Amino acid sequence: MNIDPTAVVHPGAQLSDDVKVGAYAIVEDGVKVGAGTTIGPHCFVSKGSVIGENNTFTAFVSVGTAPQDLTFKDCESTIQIGDNNTFREFVSLNRGTPKEDSITIIGSDNFVMAGAHVGHDCVLGSRIIMTNAVLVAGHCHLGDGVVLNGFAGVGQYTSIGRLAYVGAKSRVVQDVPPFVKVAGDPAEVRMVNEVGMSRSGIPKEDIDEIKHVYRAIFRTGRSVHEEAHSLINDKSAMVRELAEFLLRKEAGRFGRFRESLRAH
Repeated sequence: MNIDPTAVVHPGAQLSDDVKVGAYAIVEDGVKVGAGTTIGPHCFVSKGSVIGENNTFTAFVSVGTAPQDLTFKDCESTIQIGDNNTFREFVSLNRGTPKEDSITIIGSDNFVMAGAHVGHDCVLGSRIIMTNAVLVAGHCHLGDGVVLNGFAGVGQYTSIGRLAYVGAKSRVVQDVPPFVKVAGDPAEVRMVNEVGMSRSGIPKEDIDEIKHVYRAIFRTGRSVHEEAHSLINDKSAMVRELAEFLLRKEAGRFGRFRESLRAH
């Protein structure tokens, strides 16, 4: 291991042999860090953090810190991070609470830019881009390939579907369907995320099908619930994915399906 002499690494931390730890970083007891990971200067990695391989924490990143939840009492909980992620300066990542499964999960190949925050009990997929100062509250679920632009704020218990795109400074207070672009305060569906789908390798014919369905659902003035219900058995797996998401959204409290599962 390449550990700077000013770093503080607890003897109970489990670091792979080639992990790098920068100046004045702190790694607490019980932390697990996979091969090829770099923990930059002044980073703080709290107890309960399980980190995969080839991750980069540039500087001043806090990982696995206690949830920002007034009801949280100090207890065992975790954050699990996959492989090949990059977390830029001053990113903060909170571990889970007993309100769900006491775990925050972040997938692989994500790029989280400076000043962003991921709250407790969130579940993030892979290949997500969060640009500067994006704030994701607790209990949110983000699908693969989501893009969140600068200063976007995502309210608690919100779900954002696969390959959705959230515009800068948007206030997301309802679930965001997959494959669409949203923007505004509050955020509203604007168009299909055609560029994002194309870059992810989705064939043009599938993109065209989603564009056709999008017009039927969001631009005809008919009931979103009825239109989504009519597509639930469509031959296209992507159309079914969109329809199923919309039906859950419509059934949820305040337009958030996960809110309806919340214990009161």
